[in-house]
Amino acid sequence: MYSVTRMLVIICLIFGSSSLYAQNTNNNALEIGLLGAGDEALYYGTYSKYIMPLSQKKHPFTLAFSLVAYFDFKGESEPDAYLKNDIDMRLIPTMNIGYALNFNKIQVHFELPIGASFAFTKGTLVNERVGFERGFSNKEIFFNYGLSFSPKYRLNDSNSLGLYSFFPFTSDKAQSGYQIGIGWTKTFVNGVDKE
Repeated sequence: MYSVTRMLVIICLIFGSSSLYAQNTNNNALEIGLLGAGDEALYYGTYSKYIMPLSQKKHPFTLAFSLVAYFDFKGESEPDAYLKNDIDMRLIPTMNIGYALNFNKIQVHFELPIGASFAFTKGTLVNERVGFERGFSNKEIFFNYGLSFSPKYRLNDSNSLGLYSFFPFTSDKAQSGYQIGIGWTKTFVNGVDKE
């Protein structure tokens, strides 16, 4: 796990080097994509993010709102019991404070997502030793924050393809963990498509 001190040093280096190399400006954008996530089990899901620049300078700070949803259909097991026919879901809404570096065809986004992780589990709890089956449902809410890194390649002025990653600074008992995905970004200017 990254220490907070290391992350602050990396962020300071990025801000310092960006004044030498960055160019172009950011506009409002909508990003959608597919991802894999989790710590102990592999989850599959989707994400969406709406990004707004806080200034129109060459390397603006951004504010984004995102929603991540991912699922696991593999039953969980304990020494004496296991879940069958279950669904395990995470729903993670966040507000992301970010910094974007714009190069010729490449954009690199660094964000600090802050939000919540809603964990839902539903299925049938089976204990073969005792010999019973019963319905099981569980809902939990956790505080969620970390670091997001998203490099993107501009196909044209209004479309980009890129990678999405999220590395949590905390771990919770529902394993709302790392997220890595691929996404498409549509850029807008003043609420109108940029062509």
